[in-house]
Amino acid sequence: MRKTVASLALAVTACSGVLAVPGEPAPEESPRKAITTSRELVRAMHDRYAGKWYRTLRFEQSNTFYTQSGREEKSRWVEHLSVPGRLRIDFMPLSSRSGLLILNNRVTSFDNGRRVETRRSIQPLLTLTADVYAIPASVTLRRIDSLGVDLSKFHEDRWERKRVFVIGAEKGDLSSDQIWIDAERLLLVRLIQDEQRGGRRTITDTRIGDYRNLEGFPVAFEFVSLRDGKPFFREQYENVRVNEPIPPTMFDPSRWSSSRPSGP
Repeated sequence: MRKTVASLALAVTACSGVLAVPGEPAPEESPRKAITTSRELVRAMHDRYAGKWYRTLRFEQSNTFYTQSGREEKSRWVEHLSVPGRLRIDFMPLSSRSGLLILNNRVTSFDNGRRVETRRSIQPLLTLTADVYAIPASVTLRRIDSLGVDLSKFHEDRWERKRVFVIGAEKGDLSSDQIWIDAERLLLVRLIQDEQRGGRRTITDTRIGDYRNLEGFPVAFEFVSLRDGKPFFREQYENVRVNEPIPPTMFDPSRWSSSRPSGP
């Protein structure tokens, strides 16, 4: 069962991530410069929140995996995030000593306290919901390009009755790799990925919702990933805590078992 959970987690982290977003910025005295290209958008995202972003998040995550046969499989994780680039996922029960450690685009999996494998993997949602506000825009742009998103394509659209910017696709194209950003708050609201799985093409569409204000930060407490239009994975967040200190040992692969959280 732990291997199944680990495999699922690796798949999910490849297309998902943690979303917590800061409160509405104070009104500016002059209008903001119009955004007309992908590069301008990424730079604007960085500049809007640089130095104003959260440093850490700690939360519990309730998962629902929808199988092809229609069954629902439940799991729970405890997660610790340090921006930029560090995320620890502990599978419950914590006594299993299993989970994932993401450090600067390298994912290490653990089973029963043992390191199973380490592989390089750019985490798109981790990049676009956290790191983008803490690292140079040029680095984010290189990551986006590495994910196969066409930076030359850019348009405006509507999502849930709000204006959005779209990187990576022409208007009406809902199958290419693309990133949807809320035009007012400059926050990620949707990610579409064109993937090859099991020798066939799969479209994964990740949607974020249920925003709540937490200590001045609107935090998304739910997101749903669809594959080829059908629900695949649902995450719901609980007991979210902002900017609590996280010991550096929590992100040390050699101390995975000894530094695990005490749990809820």
